[in-house]
Amino acid sequence: MVQRQNKALALLFVTNIIVLVLLGVINAKLGQFGVFLYLPGLFFLPGALYLDNLRGIPLAFTTGLLLDQQLECAFGFHAFALTTLHLLGTRWVRGISYRRELMPLLLQLPANLLLFLLLLGWVKILENGSQDWKMARWGSDLMFSTLLLVPLAIWVPRFTNSLLEIVRLSPLGDEKLS
Repeated sequence: MVQRQNKALALLFVTNIIVLVLLGVINAKLGQFGVFLYLPGLFFLPGALYLDNLRGIPLAFTTGLLLDQQLECAFGFHAFALTTLHLLGTRWVRGISYRRELMPLLLQLPANLLLFLLLLGWVKILENGSQDWKMARWGSDLMFSTLLLVPLAIWVPRFTNSLLEIVRLSPLGDEKLS
């Protein structure tokens, strides 16, 4: 089981990097039109679904650091947020039947909204207006991000599960937790 979990960790980390790079490219293009997609809610659930905490916590933390670097946020903001969401998500998904179609969406939408509001508070309160974004801009970014998150929140866990099946690594839910 340890070797399978390590391989799953590596696969999930590569998947997160690919999604981060694609999101960065899309944001670079959309930025020309005044739109920014903020989707950190995508990154905690696959680790919570398929990894134990020994591997899921470093995955969430490292992915959060990469997200902090990409978004030029306070170093550690997303790292600690994604780690906390991983821990909460792990407890929640293992306590219920998470395989229903809308369950990933019901976890990732509130998580993304929470992180969006925390980032808004961070920028508006603690940055002393150094990034003078208007509330209409924040609202439109939240709307576009939420609209895109709906299909992605369903697709990313399925994609991750498919990758794990292709390389013959069964999801953690199919094995006994240690």
